[in-house]
Amino acid sequence: MLATKPKQQNLAGHLLLVMILASVLAGLGLSDFLWLAGPCGAAAMILLWPRTRRIQRIQCITFIAVGLVALTWALLIGYGQIPVLQLMTQNQSLISMLCAVTFLRLITRTDTDVDHVQVGGEKSFVHTLAGLHLFASVINLSALVIFADRLAQVSQLNRVTTTMLQRGFALAALWSPFYAAMGTSLVYAPGTQLTDLWPVSLPLCAGGLVFTWLENRYHSNDRLASFTGYPVSLKAIWIPSALVVAVLGLRALLPDVSILTLVSALALATTVAVLIYRHSLLPALTTVRSFSSTRLPDMYAELALFLSAGVMATGLGALVAQATPQLPITELSPVLAIVVLAIMLLLAISGVHALITIVAASAILLPLEPQPALLAFVFLTTWSLGATGSPISGLNLAIQSRYNIAISNCFRWNLLYTLTMFAAASLLILLVFR
Repeated sequence: MLATKPKQQNLAGHLLLVMILASVLAGLGLSDFLWLAGPCGAAAMILLWPRTRRIQRIQCITFIAVGLVALTWALLIGYGQIPVLQLMTQNQSLISMLCAVTFLRLITRTDTDVDHVQVGGEKSFVHTLAGLHLFASVINLSALVIFADRLAQVSQLNRVTTTMLQRGFALAALWSPFYAAMGTSLVYAPGTQLTDLWPVSLPLCAGGLVFTWLENRYHSNDRLASFTGYPVSLKAIWIPSALVVAVLGLRALLPDVSILTLVSALALATTVAVLIYRHSLLPALTTVRSFSSTRLPDMYAELALFLSAGVMATGLGALVAQATPQLPITELSPVLAIVVLAIMLLLAISGVHALITIVAASAILLPLEPQPALLAFVFLTTWSLGATGSPISGLNLAIQSRYNIAISNCFRWNLLYTLTMFAAASLLILLVFR
């Protein structure tokens, strides 16, 4: 991985900030701003390309190649014109949302809102799991690293702490509008509403948290007796909770505006407002500018992944639209949805990124006009269970390298959980979408 020059990084960060603002304006109805957002994102990716790892480059180049080959094929058999704007902006709202959410780290004070007094036992486990889950639902991977680092200071991470971290983080993908998983599902299962999705995804999330507690609570070795955690103080709850409520409120007021646009606008506006309240206007703007140039470029991996996946999705979508493949099925029934979930989950556990299977499945299944919430639920479940179940997922690779956890343990410790959650998801599909 090559280093990016400071000037390149600063420029890329400011381009990403412009991209967020332009994307929000486009999402609010000023669609011409997509012509600003798309090139800014593409230019930032080019500037930050030297920071990507070799495996990431291979992955992104493969996505782009597949997309361009599919698009060329579609053009040769009669597809209209080259969708230049779509190639740059297929995942624009999703990328902007991911970048905007990172600003919330500036106002979510986990360092002061987590109790520094070490507390042990079952109650501590439950409070720590809940705190991690709540913080992760807003600031994502940053919360996991903060909690994991603190737990690792006490002792080497074991089965209890590792599975708590993995599942507490990944389960938030089932409901949080601030997660890439949710954003991806909303993009590739168009028409999905959070209010339609939550009645099925929240019970699965709650079931996963309860299973994690019970699995350790009733183990013969009494794993929770020796657990030492860092419960979150009550004052920490208000920002994550207020953000989720605000998203729902804005959605009710602006039903024609996408959730991704609302989350992007809310994340940036809330950050600026809280910083102004805490420090006054000029220091707040200086903080945002500094964050944009120094920390926003750290999104290089996600930027490259989702931009290249957007090219692949555009190409595959054009090919499917033009070729109109004749499938031996006419609808996405609950039983078929379970089969699709099983296939996607097996691929995810095998190491295929959930984004790839979601893009491909969306292109194949959308012509069947499936229930949006059903398709989105399949996508979310694949992403969440794949993150914990695959020993080579991004989540588990980070835990393995940072905390010296064996790759076999990442798989073995979560095998029963993965199978149980798949069964629970299948049951929910049969009950809710019959």
